Amino acid sequence: MIEISLESIGLILCTTIFLSMLLMPVASSLAHKVGAIDVPKSRSSHTTPKPRMGGLAMSLSLVIACLAFLPLNSYIVAFLSGLAVIVMTGVVDDMVEISPRWKFVGQILGASLFVYLSGMEIEHIGDIVGMGDIRLGGASFLFTVFCLVGAVNALNLADGLDGLAGGISLIASVFFAYFAWSVQGGELLIIAVALIGAILGFLRYNSYPARVFMGDSGSMMLGYVVAVLLITLSHDAPRLPVPALAMVVALPLIDTLLVMARRVRYGRNPFHPDRTHLHHRLLELGFPHPAVVAVIYSVMLGFGLLAVALHDRSDPVIFSNLVGTGLLIFSGVTLAQQTSFRYKAKTSKRLDSIQQTAIFKRISLWLKATARPVGVAILAALLLPALFAPLLALSGNRVLALYCSAALLVYFSFRTRRAADQGILHGTLYLTIFALLLIYNLSAQYNPSWLDWYLNALSAATLVWVVLKLFFSKHSEIIFASGFELLILFVSWFVPFVALEDLQISATVLQSVQRTCLLSIPFMLAMKINIRNQGQNHWVSIPLVVALAIVATRAAM
Repeated sequence: MIEISLESIGLILCTTIFLSMLLMPVASSLAHKVGAIDVPKSRSSHTTPKPRMGGLAMSLSLVIACLAFLPLNSYIVAFLSGLAVIVMTGVVDDMVEISPRWKFVGQILGASLFVYLSGMEIEHIGDIVGMGDIRLGGASFLFTVFCLVGAVNALNLADGLDGLAGGISLIASVFFAYFAWSVQGGELLIIAVALIGAILGFLRYNSYPARVFMGDSGSMMLGYVVAVLLITLSHDAPRLPVPALAMVVALPLIDTLLVMARRVRYGRNPFHPDRTHLHHRLLELGFPHPAVVAVIYSVMLGFGLLAVALHDRSDPVIFSNLVGTGLLIFSGVTLAQQTSFRYKAKTSKRLDSIQQTAIFKRISLWLKATARPVGVAILAALLLPALFAPLLALSGNRVLALYCSAALLVYFSFRTRRAADQGILHGTLYLTIFALLLIYNLSAQYNPSWLDWYLNALSAATLVWVVLKLFFSKHSEIIFASGFELLILFVSWFVPFVALEDLQISATVLQSVQRTCLLSIPFMLAMKINIRNQGQNHWVSIPLVVALAIVATRAAM
């Protein structure tokens, strides 16, 4: 059994992020050379040709991480062998678009190779109907291969919008990492964390509007790895019910089953592509592309939290909740389509009339003039504790410094001057603020001083200014997070409010991390407003980077 520390998790995550981003331009260049270009079709959501071998970069970064951080035992060899077959099948399809029949051959071969070499089989599916545990017996091998192939195709078919398949796989991986940590499954935890890092690096290029598509080499790989995590957890951790693990990936699985059933009902090939997937249906209801991705992310998050909340309940309770939630979601979308519902942004005539008044315009102009000085003041105030506060001398301060340095490197690698990539900048800027405030909060908890009330007052004042700016200027859209921001917020809030509850850490540290989550939101919104005001001049980020570097150095000394 492999024991893994929080420091190792951070190292693995940073390593795979950098590898993925480093290899992505190489994969894009290779796609152009071999003709792996996605040309828009009638059912496509993009309008210009784009390379589609980004999944190769993700897969290579995952393989390198496994070779670097895991022992080459029989399980890892089985995992990498099946992965190689799945990825190569996807690469060939990206280049020459092979028929579904040959893709199935590759998928079945890869799945069978993993199950045979590892011995990991789903031997029972639990007492889902309240009549006793359903054991599969001799059919367990075939059923496991079927589940693997089904997950591969579910993620493959979900890859229809920028950042969609990557985002839902990342969310699923976070929950599987949590379950692996809870049962001390070190190997699975490393694989899940490595996959999270590979996806984050890929999303740098795939967030809306995407520069690179993952292609079948990516979507099939994601389905394979997510299914392997589920199957291995069900095999090695009997106390984790199969229905609870399945609930984590219920959304793409249910969507795929419904789409195929609908095609068969109307006499069509179940594997013939069309525009009946959940993301297509939400687009037809009038939701914009980023909103569709955000909605699906939110539903995935809901399923995952439900799995965490119910994993210690009886199988019939878990299964009934899974089915009931799925029916509620998909029947709601069907009802909206049948009633000709169309999404549209709501406007307020009363608010419009207020905005036309002289006093409203005067206040709006005044707030606009204060944007830069207030932004500078907030950044200076965030920097102040780094210079004067008595920072905590933690036993793991060198690790803390390593984390901060890694955050700086990640931040600079994410910096961009493309307006379309501002969601990436916002997300990484939030991580920088979060890391800075976390160190402050830990110091304030163990060294009571002016730092505690100072942070509270600064966050409250920033929140007041943000609220005024949102009301008196056209910045209301900043409260809506992009897909990448949602993923960052989900991970940064899931860890302290869900995962850390199961760890043997002091209540003081836990409270500090949770408090950091709440304090950081006003600063994130304030930075987004300043970035919007300054356009492509991202000067607001420099003081934060300086402050984090100073704090990291002081903590390490």
